[in-house]
Amino acid sequence: MKNYNPNFKYFDTTADIGIEVTSNNITDAFINSALGTMNLITDINKIQTKITKEICIKSEDEYALLYDWITELLILLDSENFIASHYNITIRQDNNYYILQGNILGDIYDTATYNYKTEVKAITYHEMNIQKEENKIKIRFIVDL
Repeated sequence: MKNYNPNFKYFDTTADIGIEVTSNNITDAFINSALGTMNLITDINKIQTKITKEICIKSEDEYALLYDWITELLILLDSENFIASHYNITIRQDNNYYILQGNILGDIYDTATYNYKTEVKAITYHEMNIQKEENKIKIRFIVDL
């Protein structure tokens, strides 16, 4: 299992919070986007990897894939109380679609075990940006708290 050294920071918006990620490739950028989102909810470094879930998301472009990815993680938290801290995923383009596939590892989120920071309701398309530069991917997005 690959250990990640989280590479994300936050920026202020009026009523929500923005997450900004800089990574070497799109997969690491999506992993850090997930880590940045989950870290708003609880301390990601304390989440144990007791449960593994398979994941496969198919979207029409990278923006939709990012939106669908973060949404899927929030749905798992809301519907199954599952919160992930490790992500073994790949992202590929297949014809006119982008596909994120792999597994995510985490635990049942219980505030008796894991501290509660804030509730993340949803990711938004507002000011979402995916910028590809030479050997760098920069992602910015806002989540609704």
